[in-house]
Amino acid sequence: MTAKITKPKCLLLDANIIIKAYELEVWLPLIERVGIVIPSIVVANEALFYMRKIGGIPEEINLRTLIDEGKIMEMAATHEELTALYQLFDRVFVEGLHEGEAEALALLHAGRVSEAYFCTGDAIAIKALAMIRKSERGVAMEKMLEKFGLQRKLEKQYTSAFFQENIKRGQENLITGQGLVKSCF
Repeated sequence: MTAKITKPKCLLLDANIIIKAYELEVWLPLIERVGIVIPSIVVANEALFYMRKIGGIPEEINLRTLIDEGKIMEMAATHEELTALYQLFDRVFVEGLHEGEAEALALLHAGRVSEAYFCTGDAIAIKALAMIRKSERGVAMEKMLEKFGLQRKLEKQYTSAFFQENIKRGQENLITGQGLVKSCF
């Protein structure tokens, strides 16, 4: 008997993962293999900063076209969902979160993407994932690419070891209250 391999139904991606997947030329195979959800802030702002040259011609990441074609999905957190997330963390911690990461975390915290796995290579976003008690909803880029047969050599911030190290630190923060508004837990 063979073991059944389970695949996530969808991935909620941060801008740094999209850009890295694009650089590694695994972006198009990835969107063919799994449902992708992108926070609206990443679509509107954060993923626009990357361009690569193909045959000397600049090519940008065009998430809007992929959304219009139904190949990926965009989701926006409400003002209330973002406020609820921001109110959990102290000012210093919140200032370290990028807006796209915060929107992804707000969507997870609100339960709007309960089937999605959040993938980021940003340490503070990984810690925040643990601090909102959603560690099980996270996945390292390394593990994600392995799952879909797209393995590549990656920098440390995209590895499973880095991801787990920051989940652990976020769980410690949750216990000690570091980075949290003292009255929220």
